[in-house]
Amino acid sequence: MDIGNWTLETTNGSTVSVWIAEGTTLYPGAYITISPSYRWIDNNHESLILRDAVGEVVDRTPVVNDNESDNRYWMRNNSGWTFGVKDLEKGELWSEYVKNVVDGDTVDLHFNICRIQRVRLEGINAPEIGEEGYEEAKEFLNETCMWEEAKLDVDDMRQYDSYYMILAVVYVNGTNVNEKMVREGYAEVMYIPPPEFDCREWGG
Repeated sequence: MDIGNWTLETTNGSTVSVWIAEGTTLYPGAYITISPSYRWIDNNHESLILRDAVGEVVDRTPVVNDNESDNRYWMRNNSGWTFGVKDLEKGELWSEYVKNVVDGDTVDLHFNICRIQRVRLEGINAPEIGEEGYEEAKEFLNETCMWEEAKLDVDDMRQYDSYYMILAVVYVNGTNVNEKMVREGYAEVMYIPPPEFDCREWGG
């Protein structure tokens, strides 16, 4: 399909229209990735519209509000558009780079080309901001994994928490970082059944 001169546009705030280069062709099963170097999607009442070369609407997402820093996004399937999280492949070990350390039990990782996903270290609980030990736990996790290649073993029993963060055991250079945070005294074991991993062993 020739999608040259089609546009993808936002609908709220400072609206943006992205032009798809002339001659761009998509074959069955193919896709293109559009990665602006600036923030172009608004958090409130936002929708994306795809128009063909003569300006006719080909497709559009539902309007959503998204003020949380989580892993939800628009997804298209045979039933239409949804806004949420995608089930991850069970038993698969993901390998990505740590882009940001949020606190002592949460990190942001690069996924695919430019997508960031937030990961909660399964089975542990580190001090929250304002609590004693928060800065120390965050700094230790930062020194352990910032910009390192991390391997994620996602909890197949419960892939996301209530904030849509991926729940996983994180490995850096072969070390179980979740367990290390507990054994070094920067986090406590937090067992919420039924997990795939028995974190109670980490506190022994």
